[in-house]
Amino acid sequence: MKKRCIMIVLFVGFTTLLFAETNALIEVELFKTWVIRGEWGVGNLVIQNTGTVPLPLAKTAEDFDIGQLSTRSLDNKVCGPAGGGSYDGAYREIGLYGDGFTMLPVDEKKVYDGRKFLLPARAPFAETMTFKVSVYLGSGIFVDSPPLTVNGVVPDFEEYVATIGHNRFIREGKRKGPEWKLIAISYKSERWLYKTSLTGGGYYPICPVSLKNKIRVEPYDDALLFKIWDGDKSMIFHMSKSMIMEGPDENDVLGKWTRDKKREVQAHNDEVRRKKGAQ
Repeated sequence: MKKRCIMIVLFVGFTTLLFAETNALIEVELFKTWVIRGEWGVGNLVIQNTGTVPLPLAKTAEDFDIGQLSTRSLDNKVCGPAGGGSYDGAYREIGLYGDGFTMLPVDEKKVYDGRKFLLPARAPFAETMTFKVSVYLGSGIFVDSPPLTVNGVVPDFEEYVATIGHNRFIREGKRKGPEWKLIAISYKSERWLYKTSLTGGGYYPICPVSLKNKIRVEPYDDALLFKIWDGDKSMIFHMSKSMIMEGPDENDVLGKWTRDKKREVQAHNDEVRRKKGAQ
């Protein structure tokens, strides 16, 4: 009798694994769909578990960015995690050196905040670049977003705004740590503020700014925070994160979208849990 019970348990377990499905819906928000040469596009995403088993996702946005998030070109099939190296190696480091994983239950959604995700097309600069955003779940399993398209453009106008670095070092006349240029780039009816290296290199978009206002920058603390003025509107900018930490919604588009999505995701998850509880 005891052996018969064990056989039944093993059979049920095998059946559960056989019909388990790993899948997710990846909703990506690109805050603008045009890029200049050398630009690293930015965005955020919502992940919904549409499979039948929980999904392992990094607890923190930093670990997720390094170990699970990648962009893969649909133009030249270039692929790879944002930091290079193997997918499995970066994924394992989340558990070894990071803050570990949490499991996203079936039907629930997840949105990260506190970090700007770089979503480059990872393809040669062209008039049109198509790519997808992928989330790695271990064991060679990816879930992908629908195709995304950005347009490569030549800006209409570029203007120097300021040079920034560690505030205390600059005040003391020391040249320690990285320094960056802030520039404003206009294209058609849009104008965006960027951070770029003093010696050339990538362009990192910060936020949209008004078309005509003078953009001013001043130190805000004793380290890496700056106050950016767009006319009479001000924002708090973190140099190393390349993020607006506080500011009006029309400038802080990443922050506004993320706050709105977090409320939407919480309401969705509450309803999913309520239905599961009723069952």
